[in-house]
Amino acid sequence: MNRAIIGIGSNIPIAKQRVEECCADILKMVSEVQFSSIYETVAVGSLPQPNYHNCVGVITTSESFEELKLRLKEYERQAGRLPEHKADGKVIIDIDIVVWNNDVIKPTDLARSYMTIGMNELNIQV
Repeated sequence: MNRAIIGIGSNIPIAKQRVEECCADILKMVSEVQFSSIYETVAVGSLPQPNYHNCVGVITTSESFEELKLRLKEYERQAGRLPEHKADGKVIIDIDIVVWNNDVIKPTDLARSYMTIGMNELNIQV
């Protein structure tokens, strides 16, 4: 079995609801999952954006990294996320695999508050 630590975020007006729905849908996709609470964080980067609602999930799955990544990206597309939204700063839902089997995939994300808050809540150390 593989273990992934994921970050989930949204910054649209119904962001908290989107993150809640995403968590419920991920529960149906994988063998085991544990989620942090959903919390609000300030957007990072140079593009002005509204605050985000975020959470962290720890997933246990038999899928490979590529299989899980494709499944999560397909979920984003089905939820309405489009490439052109990036230029607008609109994030309907964003799901990133940050750690895979103790290998840090996205070190910058791992250090950001949108990940550290949830990881601290779940008592996750990498």
